[in-house]
Amino acid sequence: MKKESTQFKLKSEFSENSLKILVLLFLTLCSYTLSAQVKVTGTVSDVNGEPLIGVNVVVKDAAIGTVTDMDGRYSLEVPGENSVLLFSYIGYVTKESVVGTQTLINQTLLEESQMMDELIVVGYGTQKKVTVTGSVASVAGDDLKVSPTTNLSNAILGRMPGVIGYQRSDEPGGGGTTIRIRGTNSLGFKDPLIVIDGVPGRAGGLNRINPNEIESMSVLKDAAAAIYGSRAANGVILITTKRGKEGKPTITYSGSMGFSQPTRIPELANAFEYATMVNEIDKYSGRDPRYSDDDLRQYQDGSDPWGHPDTNWYKETIKEYSPIYRHDVSITGGSDRYKFFVSLAANGEDGIYKKSANRYDQFSARINLDMKVNDAFDISYGNVNRLQITNYPARGATDIFSAMVRSKPILPAYWPSGEPGPDIEYGDNPVVRATPATGEDIYKAYYIQNTLKATLKVPGIEGLSLIGTASYDQYFNNRRRFEKPFTLYTWNGNPEHTLTPALKGVSQPQLEERREEQTDWMTNLVANYDGSVGNHNFGLTAGVEAQQNEWRMVRATRKYFISDALDEINNGSVTDMETEGYSWKESRINYFGRANYNYLEKYLLEFVFRYDGSYRFPKNKRYGFFPGVSAAWRASEEPFWKEHLDFISYFKLRGSVSETGNDYLVDTDGNLDRSIQYLNTYGFGTEYMFGSSFQKTLYPTRTPNPNITWEVGTTYDLGLEFKFLDNRLSVESDLFYQKRTNMLIYRNASLPQISGITLPRENIGEMSNKGIEGLVSWADKAGKLDYDVAFNMTYSTNKLIFWDETPGIPDYQKRTGKRVNTELWYIADGVFNTQDELDNYPHWPNARTGDIKFVDTNGDKVINADDRVRADKNSEPTFVFGTTMGLRWNNFDLRALLQGATGGITYIWRERAGEAGNYYKFMYDNRWTEENPMVEHPRAYNRENEYWAKQGTDQKNTYYQFKTDYLRLKNMEVGYTFNLPAIRNVGIQELRLYVNGSNLFTLDNVKVQDPEANDTGREYPQRRIWNVGVSVTF
Repeated sequence: MKKESTQFKLKSEFSENSLKILVLLFLTLCSYTLSAQVKVTGTVSDVNGEPLIGVNVVVKDAAIGTVTDMDGRYSLEVPGENSVLLFSYIGYVTKESVVGTQTLINQTLLEESQMMDELIVVGYGTQKKVTVTGSVASVAGDDLKVSPTTNLSNAILGRMPGVIGYQRSDEPGGGGTTIRIRGTNSLGFKDPLIVIDGVPGRAGGLNRINPNEIESMSVLKDAAAAIYGSRAANGVILITTKRGKEGKPTITYSGSMGFSQPTRIPELANAFEYATMVNEIDKYSGRDPRYSDDDLRQYQDGSDPWGHPDTNWYKETIKEYSPIYRHDVSITGGSDRYKFFVSLAANGEDGIYKKSANRYDQFSARINLDMKVNDAFDISYGNVNRLQITNYPARGATDIFSAMVRSKPILPAYWPSGEPGPDIEYGDNPVVRATPATGEDIYKAYYIQNTLKATLKVPGIEGLSLIGTASYDQYFNNRRRFEKPFTLYTWNGNPEHTLTPALKGVSQPQLEERREEQTDWMTNLVANYDGSVGNHNFGLTAGVEAQQNEWRMVRATRKYFISDALDEINNGSVTDMETEGYSWKESRINYFGRANYNYLEKYLLEFVFRYDGSYRFPKNKRYGFFPGVSAAWRASEEPFWKEHLDFISYFKLRGSVSETGNDYLVDTDGNLDRSIQYLNTYGFGTEYMFGSSFQKTLYPTRTPNPNITWEVGTTYDLGLEFKFLDNRLSVESDLFYQKRTNMLIYRNASLPQISGITLPRENIGEMSNKGIEGLVSWADKAGKLDYDVAFNMTYSTNKLIFWDETPGIPDYQKRTGKRVNTELWYIADGVFNTQDELDNYPHWPNARTGDIKFVDTNGDKVINADDRVRADKNSEPTFVFGTTMGLRWNNFDLRALLQGATGGITYIWRERAGEAGNYYKFMYDNRWTEENPMVEHPRAYNRENEYWAKQGTDQKNTYYQFKTDYLRLKNMEVGYTFNLPAIRNVGIQELRLYVNGSNLFTLDNVKVQDPEANDTGREYPQRRIWNVGVSVTF
């Protein structure tokens, strides 16, 4: 009998408690007192006196309301004179009015864009947007809900300036967008710091947070991030979740169902085309063609499915549509003393494989409570429980998609009798590999996050407050990978169609179980003081923070199970079994502060600092000081501006300089390296006999560096913001430059290999990153139509200033002066169309007409590795942009996001085709042949040809290099809100139906695969998603 781990038993207990809370809150919602009715009428308009259509007019703390008509008028029966009317409208500031003895209440609503006191979240606090001196971008949580993805990171791209990203894979349970703030700033760790409800670096990051629970998201990019010190060098993303609001409980349900499909599947050669190319290869090699004219005819007309199949391996492996779902229920309410927000959510998606062994399901619950103990003391508590279950095939997506390209179209996926066809190579058959027939790989991750916050307004000292925050998080991850042999069938051509079975894959069933457990805690104490003297306003913040993280892993593997049904670790054999376990523990302590000053909110100055300590460095290098200073001038507040330039209602110029650090190290594979670089480390080696027992040997695993210290980023920023045309048009722009020093790199390139010396990593690397970003937004109305549009862009490019180069290397191959993460390429210069061209131009050995011509870069009349040129581009885009649009007409609404990128490149990796794989269709079309030599693409080839076999992953050439510029309709949602008296009579405040989608269409020149896909072309593809949903508020 299978045993359930104790941590996952918490799921059922938590669900039971959550159900009790929901029932209690629902009963509270249903109990309110009826009183005498009063009829109130009126008109709602904007500041220009234009009537507003469809404004929600509701009675506060009661499920009573209506909407304004075509002339902005409303009429409403309210319970009595103590009733309060709330007037709310999308894009406008909500207002309220006490009824009293009034029967006519007219209301004027102010657009949110006209509110200069908008608050945005910054490090350890909030600030008025007009007084912010740093570069901060923000997006509302409601804007993120438009994206029907289960991964929040995929909803961010294209919505904020300064945020660059790309999504290489869209596999359920994974498929997150790689996010870079203002591009790549380091050779090491590049990810931004994620802060959720004031707690930095929570396990799980932002990927799986429910968008319906997010109030706002802010991105700190310059001196504004310096208050996070050593963890802020790559930018900071602040996420604030929703909290309760004063009023009777309100229940909102949002649910949707839909389907997904790949955005693009590579087109491969069919059986006829494949056989034709193989015949050409035989001809070039001096052999007789292996496929006769009759073979080619049968491959083409499909008359012999047994002997001459025509298999499209993508269609055989991938289904057309995969279901997805999402359900969210939230309850919010409270009084002036307490407020609550409760959310329950479930979402999931099926994989794209037929007979799928791939699926992702997520269940989460969030409770945010706020209590005002007295006028001076507040307490808040937040709790999150999230369970993630991901099912994968026993083999990963890379293997499965590689097999689809490698599989020959002249072999069957399934024989006409239904049995799976033969293996391709190494026992692979993708249609079987993608199913549970080969086993399964299941991940169960469980997150528990708790946050307690207390705020004290210090009695007797106006403006002084103390805020204490404590968090305690736990993370559990169980992985269970069971791999078993599977059966494939071959046919020897006998007329009886007798098939021969053969076991493939692993020789014996084997089970791997892995358990991870992580515990994190954080405490901080922050003192804030805000005061003013006349027209001089100032604020002071000082705090101390401590954080500790502890992780432990244990893994066990056994083989030789007597039955697939007995797949418990104890049922395997002790022969060849494996066990291992690891753990790490890290801690931090730091001190931080902020001082800001302004005069009449016109001249603004801010200073921030963080004094950080990290265990990763020796004692004499353990602490670092990271300051930042920023200033701004609101020129629009000057008398001369108001007199002569009043058509520009708001203008602010700001600038900053700051230092941030980075103590995260990465290994050669790009994974986080938590080992201590300044100490000698050892590993266990082989065993030897000492006396009568075996003893393990020890060997050094690292050459230590006792002088290792912080990586430092110095950032300069100059920005401006302005609004004009009655605040309908807003513009923001920033120029930025960051220099990164003390990056850890090896000096091995300049050291002769014959020395045999292994050097440690040293703080000698340097690079820079610079660019420009901007945001232009417009909001207006035309009759009954309200609309808004915003365009944001970011251009970012980096350069290596110092890299340890190999002595004597030519300038065109050096990394120094180029972008980071670039590669060496042979430069293609067309195709050898004639024998005369081939005879009079350098080439690799055994080249022939129809092969690619490569540039002799160094002019030595020989084509070799010395002719490769380092590109100044890589797979990351340099320019990203997004355009958001919103339309509201009567009860209809539309929101859309166009997103794109330029400046990146990809390499369409070719399988060494012929006998070991198929060809992309474009390699067949317009290929070189003796009968048609003046064409675009080279001749047919396979792995037996030395000229092509050399072109592996280390021998890339620009012939198969593609620009990844694209424009994509990333998201779109169309909705209709019902405002009928009949639904309000049954307690429904709002009912909205909607249809949304993501990745709806893409314009690009890659064609073979999605432009964001991994440059190997062997990853899980991006998906197009369609959803139909409903949102109901009670």
